[in-house]
Amino acid sequence: MNDSFLQMFLIYLFYGAAFFAIGVAIISRLSTFAFLRIAGIFWLLALFAFSHAMHEWLEMFLYLEPDHYLALPIRRLSLLLLAGSFIFLLFFGINFHSLLNQRLMPWLWGLPVVSTAIFFLLLSNHAALPVEAFLNVVDYSSRKCYALPASLLSGSAFLLYANRQRSLSRKGAGNLAGAGLAFIAYGILAGLIPSDNQLGAMPIQFWRGLTAFIILHFIMYALDLFSQERDSLINSQLQRAAQADKLEAIGRLAAGIAHEINNPLANASLQLELLKQDPTVAFLPEKSCQRVKNITSSVDKSAKIASELLHLVDQRQEITTYEPVTIRPLVETVWRELNGISEKHGLDNLLPASLTIYGLPLKLEQLFRNLLANALDAMPGGGVISIAGRQEGDQVIVELQDEGGGIEENHQLLAKEPFFTTKEVGKGTGLGLAICHGIMAQHNGTLEIESRRDRQGTVVTLFFSPTAIKPVTSSIGNSAHERARPHSGSR
Repeated sequence: MNDSFLQMFLIYLFYGAAFFAIGVAIISRLSTFAFLRIAGIFWLLALFAFSHAMHEWLEMFLYLEPDHYLALPIRRLSLLLLAGSFIFLLFFGINFHSLLNQRLMPWLWGLPVVSTAIFFLLLSNHAALPVEAFLNVVDYSSRKCYALPASLLSGSAFLLYANRQRSLSRKGAGNLAGAGLAFIAYGILAGLIPSDNQLGAMPIQFWRGLTAFIILHFIMYALDLFSQERDSLINSQLQRAAQADKLEAIGRLAAGIAHEINNPLANASLQLELLKQDPTVAFLPEKSCQRVKNITSSVDKSAKIASELLHLVDQRQEITTYEPVTIRPLVETVWRELNGISEKHGLDNLLPASLTIYGLPLKLEQLFRNLLANALDAMPGGGVISIAGRQEGDQVIVELQDEGGGIEENHQLLAKEPFFTTKEVGKGTGLGLAICHGIMAQHNGTLEIESRRDRQGTVVTLFFSPTAIKPVTSSIGNSAHERARPHSGSR
């Protein structure tokens, strides 16, 4: 074996080994992030890696044993693995992009059809060639029609996904971006440059193999990001479970409040109304009349607190009540109800007219009423509230920003806790954001607050998942609400 044969043997050996290692790395880690949505497509990347490794090793055999009696069937099998591997990669790229943006799905699924049509058209133009020459056409056509679009599509998907994951881990996002760039480079080397060419002093297989090792390097480290994403998801689920337990405890408390307090409050309110209608009240001293007004105010406030507690735990609505809700007109309706509070405030409604989610209309109305009311309270001297929204993949994101003084950093985590408030005593119950948080949980969504004292305003971001809404029926909704149902005549 001369130096040239040894060189090509080593290149093909490590070239195939790099892709085989990619497949092993993915399969061995797949179970660690099996419940992440992205895990459902990575088996395609593993199939690409394994089949492409086998193709390169068969090419190595043919290079070393060109006159072997099985050379022709092995060549055909090798080309089948070549085309098949890049078809796996093409479907991986399509599914990856579809996960990131579902609106692209109808367009992306036309790509395999177009690529296959061009592939067979190229073959039909060379059908009269001798077998060996025709197989070379199959090789180059497979690379142009499948390798190039598959690698570019997969590489760009990795880059987009890296950008989304940057907030979770900058290092992990960098590895994803590196894998994306390496796939794009591999697509150019494998899809545009014929296999019998050289690049510099080395055969093109050397540069393809080197790119394969770069992909392996970044993929192995990028897979760690999925472990971090899994841990983050587990922590989020644990926090939701803890919040559910807390809400259940509050539900039992609210049930007791509704049962023990609502009826006496209703009776007190009724007696106060009757007292106001008594003509002798007009002759009471002014100080006594003021006391009656104070009692009325206190009764109304107590009834409001009890009512808000019941709203906090009311999750009984059935699945049939979930319906498409266009957010912009809903917000405008709520704003018209609140706008009478002050003429010094304005609303800059930047929501797209067609932005729609599936949810509970009354709950969503309550959600935006609480958020807009909080924003108004944050700007006693006046100001503009801006609200904007967009759809990213399967999520609808709504951002509401005020021009108030902001929230202290150490208060932001507490802001969604029941009864926590920074308002003066008697000015708030501390249940508004807790109710908002509960409503978002009903819609399988989350609520985030961003505020800094060194810049004006607070931003509340709502993350809705319109394709994944499943109504939640909890013990709060079934037992606490039944126990807490107000009797007739209660406020």
